[in-house]
Amino acid sequence: MTDDPELEYSPLCRSITENDRTLEVYIFRQRGNTPWHLEVVDDHDHSSVWEDPFPSDAQALGMVQRIIREEGFVAFLGPGPDDE
Repeated sequence: MTDDPELEYSPLCRSITENDRTLEVYIFRQRGNTPWHLEVVDDHDHSSVWEDPFPSDAQALGMVQRIIREEGFVAFLGPGPDDE
C-alpha cells in the first residue's frame, strides 16, 4: 500500500516552445491543500523547482512568465546532449 499524496494539477499547466526547445510548466498541489507548487522541466529533463509554494496557481504561472520576460527563455534550459 502506498501513502503517496494525490496531486491536483492546475489548468494553467502548459508547454512553452521557443527556437525548437520546449519547457513544461507544472503547477500542482496536494489534493485538499491550498498552496501551489511550481516545477519547470526542459526538453532534456532538467528541472527547476521552487522551494516555497505560491498562494495561487496564477501567481506560480506569473513567476515563470516574469522570469522569461526578464531573463529570457534560456533561464530554464539546462545543457543539451550536444553541449560539453
